[in-house]
Amino acid sequence: MTISLNAQVIKLLRGPVTARIRFRFSTTDGRTITIAPQTFHRVARAIEAGNARVERSANLRSGVAAQYDSASRNALQVNPMLGRIEEGLVLHEALHAAYDLLHTNINAADEEASAYVVSSLYFRMTGVRPGRWNATLHANAGEAANSLLRQYARGTAGIPAVDGHAFAILRLLVMTDPVYMFPGSDTGDFTLGLATTLGSYTHDG
Repeated sequence: MTISLNAQVIKLLRGPVTARIRFRFSTTDGRTITIAPQTFHRVARAIEAGNARVERSANLRSGVAAQYDSASRNALQVNPMLGRIEEGLVLHEALHAAYDLLHTNINAADEEASAYVVSSLYFRMTGVRPGRWNATLHANAGEAANSLLRQYARGTAGIPAVDGHAFAILRLLVMTDPVYMFPGSDTGDFTLGLATTLGSYTHDG
């Protein structure tokens, strides 16, 4: 029996690996944001209720494997989930969806950095070989993920904090990455993107 992409995403969001993802981090303006299994459960409920949707990705700009479109009925635009790489990328976009649904006050650089930590955590926890996800942003997010995994292994109580230095480097790399610095470059628009200007994505639920 073939399972729909919608059902696959919901299963992933409520799955045992996602249930292990938990961390907190400090934003650029000094606030603390916490990511926990409930963060992803919120997105699963929204999909089931029709307040978010899953669709096959199409016409994505260069360098983008998936995206969350808050302007298009809260759509997670993803590729078919053929393995752990696609699953990790879905979780990246699911965090964007959670921030939107929860009306989270967070700038785009912090948002993208935390989403890269989520996908890198998933890759590490499911044993994906580093060579398959060694692009600059994921490689550096992997350093932040490793610090969390060490805390998980020690049995650190509560929600462990991301290494602040590793997260700050990751945030800077996001701000200077061409995909986020000039998001409209495919169409000749070289206006600086929100992650670079410390603006925020739409979070209107």
